[in-house]
Amino acid sequence: MITVSIVIVHYKTPQLLVECVRSIIDTTTDISYEIVIIDNNSEDESEILIATNFPHVKWINTGYNAGFARANNRGIRETNGEYVFLLNPDALVTTDYLSKLVSHYQQLAATLPVGLLTSRILSSVDNSLLVGTGIGFKGIKKEFSKNPIMLKWGQLFNRKQKTISYNAAQMHYTNHEVDFVSGACALIKRSTLEKMNLYLDEDFFLYWEDVEWSFRVKTKGLNNYFFADAEIFHVNSASTGKSNHRNAQVRISEFLYYAKRYNKLTFYLLGLLTRMNYFFNSLLLKRNMDEISLAELNFDKLLFKQYYYQVHKLYRKKNTLERPYLKYGEQTTK
Repeated sequence: MITVSIVIVHYKTPQLLVECVRSIIDTTTDISYEIVIIDNNSEDESEILIATNFPHVKWINTGYNAGFARANNRGIRETNGEYVFLLNPDALVTTDYLSKLVSHYQQLAATLPVGLLTSRILSSVDNSLLVGTGIGFKGIKKEFSKNPIMLKWGQLFNRKQKTISYNAAQMHYTNHEVDFVSGACALIKRSTLEKMNLYLDEDFFLYWEDVEWSFRVKTKGLNNYFFADAEIFHVNSASTGKSNHRNAQVRISEFLYYAKRYNKLTFYLLGLLTRMNYFFNSLLLKRNMDEISLAELNFDKLLFKQYYYQVHKLYRKKNTLERPYLKYGEQTTK
């Protein structure tokens, strides 16, 4: 039986994909595995490169850009390993990475209810720590703590905000329980995933789907963990880049996460609180003549106006036959 099924969702990064697959093959010798690549219609030389260099790797083309969640679910259903491991195509695994990860999962599962397991991620550009895993789900408490009035109140009366402290630079070198894991490298036992229906939420096109996944895993009574004795190297956002377009998609997916997490009343309360924060922060930035930050705030306000309440309208409905992906700048029906 295959121990680990490695699912890689790919979009237009052919050379990085080849390096990713080669790193798996070169460093994994003591555990059985299979690799399936789900390509989101890259329309480049990727398939030829993989077929030529790694003929045993399974290639599936979705025929369109299916996003991260839907493509991963397709890959999961096309594999048979005891464990499922999601890996980004711009990542490089290190020696015995998979066997270490599986072994630690098994040790934890012997006494604990384990959901997702992830590891340390370092930049392949400069070896810096990339943080996509931590504790404390962002939500209404976080937004409330950002309110300028509450911040000023705390300063006047010398009251410290009660916040969850998570020092990633330190914690990512120790094994510990976390709330959310990075979807760049996440391991889960297939029987757990299938029995509890813990597939990724396909309403998400890109970003925040791993946070929602982690949150749902925890609502099932399972714990998520970080493993510090193994690491991957990762080119962050290789297929999406770093731009206003990317930042906008991140924010829109964040709105969707709130719609999934909260009931209608709480969701609208969070919206009201966010609008209050926009108002007060705008006054402060104008007074300080911080034009750059004000422009960023105004862009975020525009995203909020266009997408926040639309999210709840579209995605809280049950049995909706046509649910569009929430994509910045366009809507693609599913």
